[in-house]
Amino acid sequence: MTDELEEISGVGPSKADALREAGYETVEDVKAASQSELSAVDGVGNALAARIKADVGGLEVDEEADAEIEDETDEEEVDEADAETVETELRPRGHAEKTPELDDETARALAQKHREGKPQFNRQDYHKKKRVPTSWRTPRGGLSKQRRRMKSKGPVVQAGFRSPEASRDLHPSGFEEVRVHNTDDLDGVDGDTQAVRIASKVGGRKRERIEDEAEEREIRVLNPTYVEVEVDDE
Repeated sequence: MTDELEEISGVGPSKADALREAGYETVEDVKAASQSELSAVDGVGNALAARIKADVGGLEVDEEADAEIEDETDEEEVDEADAETVETELRPRGHAEKTPELDDETARALAQKHREGKPQFNRQDYHKKKRVPTSWRTPRGGLSKQRRRMKSKGPVVQAGFRSPEASRDLHPSGFEEVRVHNTDDLDGVDGDTQAVRIASKVGGRKRERIEDEAEEREIRVLNPTYVEVEVDDE
């Protein structure tokens, strides 16, 4: 592969200048970078970063693809302003629309859970002092109005507010939620009844590997990464 960044699919002179300013002088530098690092470059974005990584991954580009790249480069040079007006939107990665097949009882219970909801249970007198959080604590005190169930003092946690048993501990989509920290945690996950939530402290590269593995296994990720894609005019 040559050193010229303009030969990468989707990279014209302006994108090549942006890559050089970010420290990617050669194609080998681009090849060594991750998709998330490339997407952080000004004007690149996730969609173009994925396209760049696919092109520099060691596959040979045929003559037809080379002609397409030259045409795109010429269009960028002729009118770069028009290229910037291409409509894009953010879409979740993986099987974001996947839903489980629920039996009638579970489906009714889940619909009831969504319909009824739950009130906000606030700690007694949380509004009187800034240092008192809203997190629920059982009200105490002989004169406590909340303990005595006075309506004006807010709802009190009790058995009547519990969710229907058939829909208990289910995500609103109907999946059983499983928290994962790495790709090994995906072992044993049933993609038809379970969905995974990636832990908040997982880094970008590991998150990308988890999402790729989950997509291959047809497992839905409840908190997927949103990527920028071009919107078709059709």
